[in-house]
Amino acid sequence: MPSSYLWEDARLIPLYGVVLSALHLAGRAVCANLPREASKTTPPDPEGAGARQNVVRRLIERAGGPVMVVPKLTRAVCSLALVGISVITLFQPPTFPAAGSPPKWVPYIEVGVYVYCSILALAYVVAKNGRLFSFHLSSILLVVLGIYIYQDIAPLFLRHRSPTDASEGIYLWLKLFLLFEAAIGVPLVTPRVYKPYNLAEPTNPPNKSQSASVLSLTLFNWLNETVAKASRVPHLPLEDLPPLVDSYATQVLVKESFKHVDPFQLGGDEHLFWGLIRVYRREYLIYSALAVISSIAFVTRPLALQGLLASIEPDGQMSDVYPWAWIILIFVGPTLVTFQEEWYQWINNRINLRNNAIITELLFEHALRVRVKSEAAQNGGGADKQSNLVGRLNNLVSSDLQNVEQGNKIWLQLFIKVPILVVANIAFVYGVLGYSAILGFVSILLLLPLPGYLSKLIQSYQVEKMNKTDSRVQLINEVLNVIRMIKLFGWEPRVAGQVEERRDAELKLIRKTKYIELVNNLTNHTIPLFTMAITLGAYTTLQHGVLTASRLYSSYAAFMMISQQMHLMFFAIPVITQAKVSLDRINAFLHNTELLDEYEEAKHGPAHGRGFLRPIPEDGAIGIKQTTFTWAKDGASPSSGSTPTTPGTLGSNRRQRTFVLNVDGEVLFRKGQINLVVGPTGSGKTSLLMALLGEMHAIPSGPESFVELPRAGGVALAVQESWIQNETIKDNILFGAPYDEVRYNKVLAQCALERDLELFDAGDKTEVGEKGITLSGGQKARITLARAIYSPAEILLLDDVLAALDIHTGRWIVEKCFKGDLVRGRTIILVTHNVALVQPIADFVVALGNDGRIVSQGSLERALKEDSELLEELKTDEDTTKHVNYDVDTVQVGRQPKKDGKLVVAEEIGEGNVGWNAFLLYINNTSSHKWLFWTFYFLTLSLTHVFINGQSYFLGYWAAQYEDHDPSEVSVPFYMTAYFGLVMLINSIYSVCWYMFVHGSIQASTIIHKDLVATILSSTLRWLDMTPTSRIIARCTADVQAVDANIPRMLHAVFEGTVFMLLKVASVMLITPIFIIPAVVVAILAAWVSQMYMRAQLSVKREMSIARAPVVGHFGSAIAGLVSIRAYGAQEAFKAESCTRMDRYNRAGFVYDALSRWITIRIDVLGNALTTVLATYLTYVARISASEAGFAMTMAVGFSSFILGWMRTFNDLQVMANSLERIQQYMVIEQEVKSTKTGIPPAYWPASGDLRVEKLSARYSSDGPRVLRDISFEVKSGERIGIEGKVYYDGLPTDSINLDALRSNITIIPQMPELLGGTLRQNLDPFGQHDDATLNDALRSAGLFSLQEEGDNARITLDSEIAGGGSNLSVGQRQIIALARAIVRRSKLLILDEATSAIDYETDAIIQRSLREELGRDVTVLTVAHRLQSIMDADKILVLDAGRIVEYDAPSVLLQKKEGFFRGLVDGSGDRAALYTMAGIVV
Repeated sequence: MPSSYLWEDARLIPLYGVVLSALHLAGRAVCANLPREASKTTPPDPEGAGARQNVVRRLIERAGGPVMVVPKLTRAVCSLALVGISVITLFQPPTFPAAGSPPKWVPYIEVGVYVYCSILALAYVVAKNGRLFSFHLSSILLVVLGIYIYQDIAPLFLRHRSPTDASEGIYLWLKLFLLFEAAIGVPLVTPRVYKPYNLAEPTNPPNKSQSASVLSLTLFNWLNETVAKASRVPHLPLEDLPPLVDSYATQVLVKESFKHVDPFQLGGDEHLFWGLIRVYRREYLIYSALAVISSIAFVTRPLALQGLLASIEPDGQMSDVYPWAWIILIFVGPTLVTFQEEWYQWINNRINLRNNAIITELLFEHALRVRVKSEAAQNGGGADKQSNLVGRLNNLVSSDLQNVEQGNKIWLQLFIKVPILVVANIAFVYGVLGYSAILGFVSILLLLPLPGYLSKLIQSYQVEKMNKTDSRVQLINEVLNVIRMIKLFGWEPRVAGQVEERRDAELKLIRKTKYIELVNNLTNHTIPLFTMAITLGAYTTLQHGVLTASRLYSSYAAFMMISQQMHLMFFAIPVITQAKVSLDRINAFLHNTELLDEYEEAKHGPAHGRGFLRPIPEDGAIGIKQTTFTWAKDGASPSSGSTPTTPGTLGSNRRQRTFVLNVDGEVLFRKGQINLVVGPTGSGKTSLLMALLGEMHAIPSGPESFVELPRAGGVALAVQESWIQNETIKDNILFGAPYDEVRYNKVLAQCALERDLELFDAGDKTEVGEKGITLSGGQKARITLARAIYSPAEILLLDDVLAALDIHTGRWIVEKCFKGDLVRGRTIILVTHNVALVQPIADFVVALGNDGRIVSQGSLERALKEDSELLEELKTDEDTTKHVNYDVDTVQVGRQPKKDGKLVVAEEIGEGNVGWNAFLLYINNTSSHKWLFWTFYFLTLSLTHVFINGQSYFLGYWAAQYEDHDPSEVSVPFYMTAYFGLVMLINSIYSVCWYMFVHGSIQASTIIHKDLVATILSSTLRWLDMTPTSRIIARCTADVQAVDANIPRMLHAVFEGTVFMLLKVASVMLITPIFIIPAVVVAILAAWVSQMYMRAQLSVKREMSIARAPVVGHFGSAIAGLVSIRAYGAQEAFKAESCTRMDRYNRAGFVYDALSRWITIRIDVLGNALTTVLATYLTYVARISASEAGFAMTMAVGFSSFILGWMRTFNDLQVMANSLERIQQYMVIEQEVKSTKTGIPPAYWPASGDLRVEKLSARYSSDGPRVLRDISFEVKSGERIGIEGKVYYDGLPTDSINLDALRSNITIIPQMPELLGGTLRQNLDPFGQHDDATLNDALRSAGLFSLQEEGDNARITLDSEIAGGGSNLSVGQRQIIALARAIVRRSKLLILDEATSAIDYETDAIIQRSLREELGRDVTVLTVAHRLQSIMDADKILVLDAGRIVEYDAPSVLLQKKEGFFRGLVDGSGDRAALYTMAGIVV
């Protein structure tokens, strides 16, 4: 036997596999030290006679249970059967000639291989972990099966070949069946064993994809139950969807990925892209491998088409391959491509799912480290560029993350699939047409610079467009934050106009981008067609080739694939560009935002943080020494010569307001005692607390500098601008702490909340709404205080918690809370203006001056000696407070709530398919002449595709000329010129069609957005209370983006796809009318499957939309309370909550992506089956020429291959139309009364501020209790909901006046004023109606200038920048600005609701004097105040109790009533004489 024989006989290959397998298993056995394992004994079976049953049971359990035993035994039986059959075939005559006989031992090799496989199969059955045995068994059986396919199956497709083992007869086919079952069939259907990510916490039940068989995974059959369930119900809720795969839980993803992507852990400036590549490196490798295989496999379709048409041509009988072999390839090739494509798409979908969670949590965790107020100071240059952290994060986690997701879907296709597929098809064309294909390829290369230029243009537009989108979303976000102020001022039309200005700028860039897309589409359509024409022309003229149908249409199919790839490339360029821009924006946020000093030090080292040289005191001291603090880190230091600045934007006409807190010496607060921080408005009292918390940037002034706030015992914070979560009152107080009923009830009593809870139907189960909108300022302050008191923290930082309280409640808090047992022994640092009220409990006082420096510190007596202003203020306060009774009504807490306390309503969920009304919302707004518009659109679209099909038929006509004429008689220039003319005609018609559609889509986007904004702005305040801002933001961001981009693109694709498929079917019917039958059958089946899919997909998409809003809402809530969260050390709890909300979103997202793959596979297989049926008919039944058959096949392939695309696009349109549905839901929300002509007041109105109220009752909601009861008086502020009775303003009943007219003539200053981001000038005069002199006079009257000196760094001027919400100002400064804004409006009716509660008494006196002297006598002023001296000079005083009028008259009259309620208040004060004097009564 020659030695070469060992490598030539294919039957020896399995033997080599067996040898390698045995060696590998032996090596594993040695490494595993099997003898030691074997020494372990099994405990004897105590059951005696039942021992054998226990052995069987244990074996079944070891094998994975009954479900796993059956397939394992089946493989063992198949292996043993193969041994038997191979023994039988040993005795059959050999099939080779005697001269070429192999050695006698070769036939026994097959028996030995099967015996070895049987041993492996039995080991697989009994082994506890038999995956290794299964792998070896499958590998060897697949090798044997492959040899049989090569020797016995492949020859069946060829005319002159026969199977090698044909002599075995029936045994050959039995072997093939058993081999297929054991090697492929059984492994495909065998379920996998679920292996939880965390063995200690397995998911019960797990996601079915984790235990599904390979076949079920390939076909996504594990979703069948979900699809079936969705088809039976109107809506499938989130709880009925498969659970999230445990390894995709957000906390797991964070743990595994943050070491690669979190700049805080990386400690460098590496771009986020490279970290994501490391995280998904394995997935990207598999994705790339499948994309390569799929790209090469794509060539099977033109290859099969060439072979089939060649067999139909006159000399087709000379082909070596049977026609039915090509027909099988027409089905099998594209089907395998489908499986490969869907799997690499599924890999990509899972990457996106994980990526969304990772980036969302990365942004959230990074936001928890950001110095919030510094965000207003970065990237200055105008209001449009002023950063707003919440708005910026909303954009990053919605629009930008969506862009990254879209880019991730396609970027590897662009760099791997597109070039490989183009090269593969060019190679195919080269094999068919020779070197002419090279000319075509060169022409493609020459035209490629065009898309390069387009990509740069698109990128520039995209960057600019995203900036404009940011500007619009930022404005909307700010408008929603101050929506009540806007409505109370009647500014809705003007604000809507500002939003529309920014919207117009955004749409202008969208329009430009759409026109670039037109150039992309035309380029995509033209380049491959011109390339094909050049290639065919070169083949017929230079090579003198004969253009047969097989050559033409197979080349045409290849060029159409190239066309698709060009289309993909042109589509991918803007998508990837957009994704890059968005990823850069996310990366910039992660790397360029300023962090708190402690995080800067941890990330970059001490040089980038505070840089303190002296070790922090170890005795637990609380204080600061020799340190300067600013709100933004901008490189300023005491030695640099520059001045640190507060947040602000320094533009060409803007002044950057500066504020510096200086601690020149040392201030140490007393532990376990109550420390006061006092000072005038704007002196930096709140800043001192923020400095202790590390919220401000600290700049050491010397080697002894330090800032210390011990955290070991816990820190609690009650901020002046109360931070209330959108939860129940109880949850706001507990704030994640364990519930202790005794302590909780004490807190309620000491914080004077018992009476308030009695007023709520649901008690402490009452939801308070966003920002505590249903609570009064005093209630919010006391709940914030209660949170701090309830916490176990040793240190409490309380920022002016008494400012929003009346004097009685304030005294109660001091006596019951601050002197109570819950505070005793804890360190309290209390910022306050009311020194007299807290004087009895003050152990240590720190006084600040206007320049942000400490004026004095020590005991209260010492502070009074050193600060004359403080002493004067104390005397005033004492007069007001020393005789005030602090009794507060008490109630029993343990009552049962009467209602559930729900305020926020569940988000609307549509059921079934998206209604036509949602589509009509878009379609009807595309044109004022919609019938003419859509008729002309469909006409041009249809003509485009008629000529597209015509150019394909023209090519066939050109090829047919060579059948009837000599090649020299065929005029190639004529046909090429005519072909180029057809292409240019197609481009011209399509350009008109596209231009019309772009114009209509932009108009629809304009109108829908305008109507949405108008509807939201005209909604009722009650609806705004019940609707989280995050839901509204979602409509204005993600849903509007869908209206701008996805919906018009998909709507056009559906319309064009419909025309495309109908004309393709019509073209095939011209050749073979019977095609309509299988086409209709396939269409019905596809519609049935698609309908089931849509029921499920729409439910999932709706659940995704609903689950996304809480994720975004959590961002907003956390950022709003970021200082409190960090003070309490609650970051981990908020991270956990964010992960929980993200998991709910991803639970729906996982199913959403899987459903797309489920429908794709089924529709693709149906389309391939249709093409196969037509190919069979054309080959064996029809009697037509090869050219006609080629044309029919080309049209049929176009139809069948696009069924999936059309169905997917239609389904995606339905899903994306959910955005239209969500917008439409907000078009019909509760609205305020619309303006009417009869509601327009006379031009002179109001001539005065006269106000008359008759029998007025009011409630906060239609079903709530009345808070005002049958009130009648001459002057009264209006309420907002459930009004009964009449209110007359200047003689006109207010219910007959349009709301905009009424509100524009009334000015209300709430207790917590709302400011806009921008300059101070823009806040005072948002619409530019007044000159600077008027504005400065208003600021002077409001008392601002009395608080600051010329040259002061912190001086506020008209050009000073105000951060969003006024976050860079103290609450007192905000109240002054709000008062100045009210003075500027010059309304006849001015309502002040505790408008000076956060202002020091001296400034309050200045304000009251200005109001008395500078407002016209025809201006009615309604003042709600806790300070008696603020109202004693009023014309009348209205005293309310329990919603009813107790007294109402002039102060002098009320003081004459001996038993009067108001007189009792005045007589009980220490300033009785002064108050009587203010009322005009001499005592």
